[in-house]
Amino acid sequence: LPAPLTRREIQVLRRMARGATNRQISTDLNISPHTVKSHVIHIFNKIGVNDRAQASAWGARHGLV
Repeated sequence: LPAPLTRREIQVLRRMARGATNRQISTDLNISPHTVKSHVIHIFNKIGVNDRAQASAWGARHGLV
Protein backbone atom coordinates (compact mmCIF):
# COMPACT_ATOMS: atom_id res chain seq x y z
CA LEU A 1 0.00 0.00 0.00
CA PRO A 2 1.24 3.52 -0.70
CA ALA A 3 -0.06 4.61 2.71
CA PRO A 4 -1.04 1.81 5.10
CA LEU A 5 -4.34 2.00 6.92
CA THR A 6 -4.21 3.36 10.45
CA ARG A 7 -5.50 1.36 13.39
CA ARG A 8 -8.62 3.55 13.47
CA GLU A 9 -9.21 3.15 9.73
CA ILE A 10 -9.07 -0.62 10.15
CA GLN A 11 -11.62 -0.37 12.98
CA VAL A 12 -13.90 1.66 10.69
CA LEU A 13 -13.37 -0.75 7.78
CA ARG A 14 -14.31 -3.74 9.94
CA ARG A 15 -17.53 -2.08 11.02
CA MET A 16 -18.34 -1.03 7.45
CA ALA A 17 -17.87 -4.65 6.37
CA ARG A 18 -20.48 -5.69 8.96
CA GLY A 19 -22.92 -3.22 7.38
CA ALA A 20 -22.78 -0.49 10.03
CA THR A 21 -23.78 3.04 9.05
CA ASN A 22 -21.55 6.03 9.72
CA ARG A 23 -23.77 6.97 12.66
CA GLN A 24 -23.55 3.45 14.12
CA ILE A 25 -19.77 3.47 13.69
CA SER A 26 -19.53 6.89 15.34
CA THR A 27 -21.52 5.69 18.34
CA ASP A 28 -19.53 2.46 18.61
CA LEU A 29 -16.13 4.20 18.42
CA ASN A 30 -17.23 7.32 20.33
CA ILE A 31 -16.24 9.69 17.50
CA SER A 32 -18.31 12.14 15.48
CA PRO A 33 -20.12 11.09 12.28
CA HIS A 34 -18.00 13.68 10.44
CA THR A 35 -14.82 11.96 11.66
CA VAL A 36 -16.18 8.60 10.49
CA LYS A 37 -16.89 10.11 7.07
CA SER A 38 -13.31 11.40 6.91
CA HIS A 39 -11.97 7.94 7.78
CA VAL A 40 -14.16 6.34 5.11
CA ILE A 41 -12.88 8.78 2.47
CA HIS A 42 -9.27 8.14 3.52
CA ILE A 43 -9.83 4.38 3.35
CA PHE A 44 -11.33 4.62 -0.15
CA ASN A 45 -8.46 6.78 -1.36
CA LYS A 46 -5.73 4.63 0.18
CA ILE A 47 -7.00 1.31 -1.17
CA GLY A 48 -8.35 2.64 -4.48
CA VAL A 49 -12.04 1.78 -4.19
CA ASN A 50 -15.24 3.74 -4.77
CA ASP A 51 -17.76 2.28 -2.35
CA ARG A 52 -18.29 0.40 0.88
CA ALA A 53 -18.86 -2.97 -0.83
CA GLN A 54 -15.54 -2.72 -2.66
CA ALA A 55 -13.79 -1.66 0.55
CA SER A 56 -15.31 -4.62 2.41
CA ALA A 57 -14.21 -7.03 -0.33
CA TRP A 58 -10.71 -5.53 -0.26
CA GLY A 59 -10.58 -5.92 3.52
CA ALA A 60 -11.66 -9.56 3.26
CA ARG A 61 -9.05 -10.31 0.59
CA HIS A 62 -6.34 -8.81 2.79
CA GLY A 63 -7.44 -10.55 5.99
CA LEU A 64 -8.57 -7.39 7.77
CA VAL A 65 -12.26 -8.24 8.09
